[in-house]
Amino acid sequence: MKSNNINHSPTDTIICWLKQKRDLSLLLLEGWYRIPVSTKLDNLSKVKYLGFYQPHILGKYGGTISHYATIDRMEVKKRIELFPNNTRHPKANDDYYKIYVKDINVIQNPLMCKRKRANYFINTTLEKLLNAEEFNDIFNESPLEDIVWNGMKEHNISAERQYFINAGKNMYCLDFAAFCKNGSLNIECDGDSYHIGKEKAIRDNHREKTVVITMLEHCNQRLVNPSIFHVAVTGCG
Repeated sequence: MKSNNINHSPTDTIICWLKQKRDLSLLLLEGWYRIPVSTKLDNLSKVKYLGFYQPHILGKYGGTISHYATIDRMEVKKRIELFPNNTRHPKANDDYYKIYVKDINVIQNPLMCKRKRANYFINTTLEKLLNAEEFNDIFNESPLEDIVWNGMKEHNISAERQYFINAGKNMYCLDFAAFCKNGSLNIECDGDSYHIGKEKAIRDNHREKTVVITMLEHCNQRLVNPSIFHVAVTGCG
C-alpha cells in the first residue's frame, strides 16, 4: 500500500451544481452564479474558485464537472433582484449571494459523475480538481478520508465519497458508500480532528442508529492498516 503521508491542503474551491440551462447561460454570458444565503457555506468567503457540475439535461457536458472560474467579487441580493420577472416565486424575497466570476475555463478532461448525487456543493482544491482521474478524487474533507480513498482505489474497490442516501424521513451523508455484490458497505472515517464536534457527533450517532448498513470506523491514531481493505474487497468492485 502507498505511504499514508497525505498533503492535505485547505479548501480553495467549491464545486457548484448548475441545475438548469439558464444557470449555465448566466455563468457563461453574464459571468455570475447564485447561492442561497441560507445554505450557510461557512468557507465561501475564503475560497478563490468555483467549479461547476452540469446535470445530464444540459447536453454536451451533462453529468460532468466541465468548467471552473476565479471568484471576482460577491454581493447579497434578493432573488427578485436577480430575476425581476419571477415575482411570484416562493423564494422571491430570500437573500442570495450573487457571485461574479472571471477567467472561466473549460476542464480539458471533464470529470464524469457515475452515479446520481445529491451533493450541491463540494469542497475541493484547484489542484485536486485539475489533477483528478475521476469524480471521487476531488473531495477534500479530511486527510484520513484521502488515505482511505487511496487504499480503496489501490484495491479496486468501487465506492462513492460523500454519498447521500435516504433513510426513513432523513437524508444522511456517508463518507464512503462501497457497492458490493453481496450488499453495500458504509465506511465512516470517525475519530480524527476533522470529525470532532458536538453537532457532528450527534448527526453521526443518529445516522448510525438509523441507517442499517455495515460500519468500518477508523481512528486517526492508527491510520489505515492495509489489511482492512481486504475485509471489504471480497465481493466489491
